[in-house]
Amino acid sequence: MVFGANPLRGAIIRLLALNPEGMTSGAIQRELNTTYQTVFRHLQEMESTGIVTSDAGEKRQGQRVIYVLDSSALRAALHGYEAYLLGG
Repeated sequence: MVFGANPLRGAIIRLLALNPEGMTSGAIQRELNTTYQTVFRHLQEMESTGIVTSDAGEKRQGQRVIYVLDSSALRAALHGYEAYLLGG
Protein backbone atom coordinates (compact mmCIF):
# COMPACT_ATOMS: atom_id res chain seq x y z
CA MET A 1 0.00 0.00 0.00
CA VAL A 2 1.10 3.53 -0.71
CA PHE A 3 2.00 5.81 2.24
CA GLY A 4 1.74 2.98 4.77
CA ALA A 5 -2.07 2.85 4.60
CA ASN A 6 -3.57 -0.17 6.30
CA PRO A 7 -4.61 -2.63 3.57
CA LEU A 8 -7.49 -4.06 5.63
CA ARG A 9 -8.91 -0.60 6.25
CA GLY A 10 -8.72 0.05 2.51
CA ALA A 11 -10.50 -3.24 1.85
CA ILE A 12 -13.27 -2.31 4.30
CA ILE A 13 -13.73 1.08 2.62
CA ARG A 14 -13.85 -0.55 -0.82
CA LEU A 15 -16.32 -3.20 0.34
CA LEU A 16 -18.61 -0.54 1.81
CA ALA A 17 -18.30 1.51 -1.39
CA LEU A 18 -19.42 -1.54 -3.38
CA ASN A 19 -22.36 -2.06 -0.99
CA PRO A 20 -23.95 1.38 -0.61
CA GLU A 21 -26.90 -0.07 1.34
CA GLY A 22 -24.39 -0.87 4.09
CA MET A 23 -23.13 -4.01 5.79
CA THR A 24 -22.89 -5.46 9.27
CA SER A 25 -19.47 -5.94 10.85
CA GLY A 26 -20.06 -9.70 10.73
CA ALA A 27 -20.75 -9.63 6.99
CA ILE A 28 -17.60 -7.54 6.44
CA GLN A 29 -15.60 -9.97 8.58
CA ARG A 30 -16.82 -12.97 6.61
CA GLU A 31 -16.24 -11.30 3.24
CA LEU A 32 -12.67 -10.29 4.14
CA ASN A 33 -11.88 -13.51 6.05
CA THR A 34 -10.39 -11.81 9.09
CA THR A 35 -11.28 -11.58 12.77
CA TYR A 36 -14.40 -9.83 13.96
CA GLN A 37 -12.42 -7.85 16.56
CA THR A 38 -10.08 -6.45 13.90
CA VAL A 39 -12.94 -5.38 11.63
CA PHE A 40 -14.84 -3.86 14.54
CA ARG A 41 -11.79 -1.86 15.67
CA HIS A 42 -11.30 -0.43 12.17
CA LEU A 43 -15.00 0.41 11.87
CA GLN A 44 -14.95 2.20 15.23
CA GLU A 45 -11.92 4.27 14.21
CA MET A 46 -13.45 5.17 10.85
CA GLU A 47 -16.78 5.98 12.49
CA SER A 48 -15.03 8.36 14.91
CA THR A 49 -13.65 10.30 11.92
CA GLY A 50 -17.01 10.35 10.11
CA ILE A 51 -15.87 8.28 7.13
CA VAL A 52 -18.23 5.49 8.19
CA THR A 53 -21.64 5.95 9.77
CA SER A 54 -23.92 3.46 11.48
CA ASP A 55 -27.58 3.16 12.35
CA ALA A 56 -26.86 2.23 15.98
CA GLY A 57 -26.82 5.51 17.87
CA GLU A 58 -25.30 5.33 21.35
CA LYS A 59 -26.63 1.95 22.49
CA ARG A 60 -25.21 -0.96 20.52
CA GLN A 61 -25.38 -3.95 22.82
CA GLY A 62 -27.25 -6.82 21.22
CA GLN A 63 -28.11 -4.84 18.11
CA ARG A 64 -27.49 -5.56 14.47
CA VAL A 65 -25.56 -2.50 13.33
CA ILE A 66 -25.38 -1.50 9.67
CA TYR A 67 -22.26 0.44 8.63
CA VAL A 68 -22.32 2.74 5.60
CA LEU A 69 -19.49 4.59 3.87
CA ASP A 70 -19.89 8.38 3.82
CA SER A 71 -18.26 9.02 0.45
CA SER A 72 -18.36 12.80 0.91
CA ALA A 73 -16.44 12.53 4.18
CA LEU A 74 -13.98 10.14 2.55
CA ARG A 75 -13.40 12.54 -0.35
CA ALA A 76 -12.87 15.43 2.08
CA ALA A 77 -10.37 13.38 4.10
CA LEU A 78 -8.51 12.34 0.95
CA HIS A 79 -8.48 15.93 -0.30
CA GLY A 80 -7.09 17.12 3.03
CA TYR A 81 -4.40 14.43 2.97
CA GLU A 82 -3.50 15.30 -0.61
CA ALA A 83 -3.17 18.98 0.33
CA TYR A 84 -0.93 18.03 3.25
CA LEU A 85 1.29 15.81 1.08
CA LEU A 86 1.64 18.52 -1.54
CA GLY A 87 2.53 21.16 1.02
CA GLY A 88 -0.79 23.00 0.92
